[in-house]
Amino acid sequence: MNIVSQETMLAARRKYTGESQVPFRIGSEVDFATKKITNGEMETMQFAKPLGEMITYGGSNVSKELLRKVVLDVELGREEVQVLYKPIYDTISDSNLPEVLDAKWALRGACVFAQSFEGSEVKFGTLQAEYGPTARINTYTAGFEYTKQIVDFNQSFQVEMLNKAMGEAYNALCNHLHFAPILDFDYKTANKTAYKGAAADQPWVRLYETIKEGIKQTVVKKRPATVMLASKANQIDIEMAMRGGYQINGTSYPALSGINTIIYYDGWDETVGKKKTSYAGCPTDKIYLIRPKRGFKELIKQDLRIEANTGDLTRLVEQQLVGYAYRGVFAAVEENVQELTIV
Repeated sequence: MNIVSQETMLAARRKYTGESQVPFRIGSEVDFATKKITNGEMETMQFAKPLGEMITYGGSNVSKELLRKVVLDVELGREEVQVLYKPIYDTISDSNLPEVLDAKWALRGACVFAQSFEGSEVKFGTLQAEYGPTARINTYTAGFEYTKQIVDFNQSFQVEMLNKAMGEAYNALCNHLHFAPILDFDYKTANKTAYKGAAADQPWVRLYETIKEGIKQTVVKKRPATVMLASKANQIDIEMAMRGGYQINGTSYPALSGINTIIYYDGWDETVGKKKTSYAGCPTDKIYLIRPKRGFKELIKQDLRIEANTGDLTRLVEQQLVGYAYRGVFAAVEENVQELTIV
């Protein structure tokens, strides 16, 4: 059983070694910062000169050195908040993606062999589309400002905190964009499984019977689930139920099969100024059984890109840093998800 949560993903990253090139834009030029991770430790970059010298470099522009530092700090923040939706979604990364994609673009091949008789025609395969909403590529932005005080007092530690926060916020947004279509969907009766078992049964037994019935329904309705989405608050009970091998009052409860990945997602929240932003996680009274990939697409026209802009002297702002991305989600939820009530 593959368990996907912030804890397991961070534990996996602590064993990772590798490097990648992260793009950033300075003026009309695209450059790259090298992100290196050795045994889970990301190589960071230290300021080689005072912050003010790098901001005033070349007149109104920041230096490549500073932008490279910003990009790596943002990546460090992204390492702190891991994306969890990958087992559900196929990723399509293409800079030529249009702003709006009709649902029929999510095609798959369909072909069946038939016995051939003399004079009969060959049955040709076709392309079939997943039903679902129109997919739209949206623009997502965030930014921060370096004030004159930060520059004049060389408060580079504040710069690093701002950079890292942007990375954390971006990955949190990515999780929200991909889980929200599943968590917010208005499920029809055919996609719902009620709490099973007798009222006198132990809660664990009722949870077991509910999950078993939910798995059965996904098979009967020709959308067999292999991924479960749930709240971490229910992790112990869920994994006991899946593992099975118990006897209660003379009744055996064998292990439940079919689900190979469990994702625990409990949302994220942050307060900027007086405004609090909250991304709801999986509710504790629900479990979602999902047939992944075919009806779920992560659409990336452009992943997070960092650019610099001149400041605003009237507000004592020396420099503005902006991160932006073009992203979309296609989720054919009704065709691929079963909602279980577990309370």
